[in-house]
Amino acid sequence: IKMKTDYKQQQFRHPILISLLEWLEEETGFEFTETSSYRKDDPGVHGFGRGEDLRCRNGNVGLAIRRLINDNWQYDPSRPTKECCILHGAGSNLHLHIQVHPNTKKI
Repeated sequence: IKMKTDYKQQQFRHPILISLLEWLEEETGFEFTETSSYRKDDPGVHGFGRGEDLRCRNGNVGLAIRRLINDNWQYDPSRPTKECCILHGAGSNLHLHIQVHPNTKKI
């Protein structure tokens, strides 16, 4: 069973994350499957509504999406090595990890 959700209505999500996800759907025309978002008591971005994991089964497609996001979004100008999108995992656990910071901006 698959369930679709309107991430734009979920108040635990950071507004910049919502903007990035909306942009990604519009830019690619893809409908993504969320594998993880908010995690209670998580000390990282998932615990603050600033992280999202999206299913990705093809590494080449994942690398293209990673590049697309990171070429268009800057995580934090004071930390230029941090990225908004990371492709990681292996096999059925391969996924796009998307993260934002309060200073994240579209470039």
